[in-house]
Amino acid sequence: AALVALGHRLGLLHQLWYKVDPRSPRHGGELVAEVLKAHGVRFLFTLTGGHISPILVASEKIGIRVVDTRHEATAVFAADAVSRLSGRIGVAAVTAGPGVTNTVTAIKNAQMAESPVLLLGGAAASL
Repeated sequence: AALVALGHRLGLLHQLWYKVDPRSPRHGGELVAEVLKAHGVRFLFTLTGGHISPILVASEKIGIRVVDTRHEATAVFAADAVSRLSGRIGVAAVTAGPGVTNTVTAIKNAQMAESPVLLLGGAAASL
């Protein structure tokens, strides 16, 4: 049991289970950006933060316009507006913790209007 716990703490079990290729030149942000682009996303609204920076960099690189706001709720309100005006999914990305909780009012507003809005929330590394 102690060996399994140590393997979990070091991230070894995760690498074995998910078959992580440490030599890969790609990162998760590129994969997220490609999926967004494939679904016609043209704008990504955000309050920039470290947890989500790979998504923002990759999105900008492939032609998704990244719009930085001054508050997380504003990012979601903007995504909701794009959704309502264009008929496409609106996307917002925020950092972990308070970044996600600050979006509650705006997400509920989009839900009540039945707007298709996707919220990407950052996550802190777990050890």
